[in-house]
Amino acid sequence: MLWHDELATLTVIRRPTGAILAMLHHVDAVHGAYYLLMHYWTALAGDSPAALRLPSVLAMAGAAACVALSGQRMFDRRAGLTAGLVFALIPAVARYAQEVRSYGLVVLTASLALLLLLRALERPTAVRWLGYAPTVAVAGYLHLISLGFLAAHLLAVAVAWWRERRNLRIPLGFAAAVGLGLASLYPLLRLAPAQAKRQISWVAVPTVHDLVTIWPQLFCSTALAVTMFLLAAFAWRDRRKAALAVATASAVLPVLAIWALSQRGAVSYFMPKYLFFVLPAWALLAGVGIALLRVRFVVAALAVLAVAVAPDQIAVHRDLSHAAYTYPKPVTWFAPLDYRAAARIVAQGYRPGDAAAYGQDWFQVWWGVDSGVEYYLPDNVKPRDVLLGQTGEQRDDLWSKLTDDPAAALRDAPRIWLVSRAGHPDPFDSVYPAASQALRANYRMVRVDEVSGITVALLVRL
Repeated sequence: MLWHDELATLTVIRRPTGAILAMLHHVDAVHGAYYLLMHYWTALAGDSPAALRLPSVLAMAGAAACVALSGQRMFDRRAGLTAGLVFALIPAVARYAQEVRSYGLVVLTASLALLLLLRALERPTAVRWLGYAPTVAVAGYLHLISLGFLAAHLLAVAVAWWRERRNLRIPLGFAAAVGLGLASLYPLLRLAPAQAKRQISWVAVPTVHDLVTIWPQLFCSTALAVTMFLLAAFAWRDRRKAALAVATASAVLPVLAIWALSQRGAVSYFMPKYLFFVLPAWALLAGVGIALLRVRFVVAALAVLAVAVAPDQIAVHRDLSHAAYTYPKPVTWFAPLDYRAAARIVAQGYRPGDAAAYGQDWFQVWWGVDSGVEYYLPDNVKPRDVLLGQTGEQRDDLWSKLTDDPAAALRDAPRIWLVSRAGHPDPFDSVYPAASQALRANYRMVRVDEVSGITVALLVRL
C-alpha cells in the first residue's frame, strides 16, 4: 500500500507539466526531475501501485548489474558476481525498490557513475569522459546529496593518475566531465538551497551517536550492518589495495562528509534515505570479502547471509511497513495509516450525494489522509471534499489549503464522511476550530470506525 511519501509523489505527477514546473519554483525542486519522469511514465503505464513502483524496481535491478560489472573491473569476475548478489540481499534495496520516490534511481545512477568512471580510467578518452559527465548531472537532478560520491571518485582519479605515471588526460578529463555535469545543475542549485529550510528544517543536527547508529538504518538491518563491517574488514586481506581503498572511500566518505556538512549548514541532510547511494560500495566490499573464501564456501556464505537478513526482508515487505520509517531514528509513537481500509469503509457505506471532510491538523497534512483515502476509493465513489479551499496545484505547492468559510462550504450535504488521523477522542476535534464548530452545529455523528491510524466517522445532517 502507498504511504505518505509516495502519495506526495502521486499528487504532483498527476498535474500537467506546466503546473509541475510552476510548483518547483516554490517547493521540492530537488525532486523535480523525478516528478517529471514519473508524470510521463504514468501517462503510459497508469498510476496503479505496481505501475508507480516499477521504475524503482527496474532501477535497483540495474544497480545490481552495475555493482557486478564494477566489481569485475576492480577485482575479478567472482568478486563482481558475489557483490551483485550481496547487493540484492540488502533489505534496504528491497525496501526502496518498492518506493515511489527517487531513491532507487539515485542508487542506479551512483552505481552507473562508478562503472563509467572505471571505464574512463582504463582508457581516458574524450568519448568515455563524455559518457561519465551525464551521470553527474543526472545524480544531481535526482538528489543533490548523492553527489557526495564525487569525493570517492576523486580518490579513484588520484590513484589512477599516480599509477599511470601522472597522465594528465586523467585529471583533466575528470575535471572537465565533473565541471560539465555540475554546470548543467545551475537551475537546481539556484532553487534548492532556499527551499531546503522549509522542507527539512525539522531534521536534527546529527551527533556522534547518530553517526554510529546510521548504519543499521542504511541497511534496514542491524545484523547486516555488523556483517558488512566484518566482511569489509576481511576484504582488506585482498592484495588489490588501491581498488579496496576506492571501494572503502565510496562506502564511508560520503556519509562522513554529509555528517560534517550537517554540523555547520543551515539545515541537516543526515537522513538514511539520502545516503542509500553508498550501498553499492558496501556490496562491493562484502563481495570481495566473501570471494576470498574457497569456491565451495562462497555459496554457503551467501546462503548464511540470506538467512541472517530474512527477518528484516520479511519486515520490509509487510503491508504498512513503509510507514514504520526512520527520521533518522525509529518512529514508534504512531500507528501506520491504513488508507485502503479507511477507503473501504467509506465505499461500503457511500450514498450518492455524500461528501467528505478530512481532519486537518499538522499530521493530517503531512500524512496525506485526504490523498491516501481518495486514491483507494473506487472510481464511482468520489465524495466532494467540503473543507477544501484550494488544491496544491492551484497554489503551486505540494499541499492544499482549507476553506476560510467552512459553514458556507458545507452547503446542503446530507451526510459527511469525516476521515482523520486516529488519536482524537472526539472526531469533531480532528478539524480546525471553525470547521469543528460548523460541523457540530449542523451534523450529528451516527457511526465511528477505526482502522490502523485512521478514524472514519459518518455525520448526518440535523
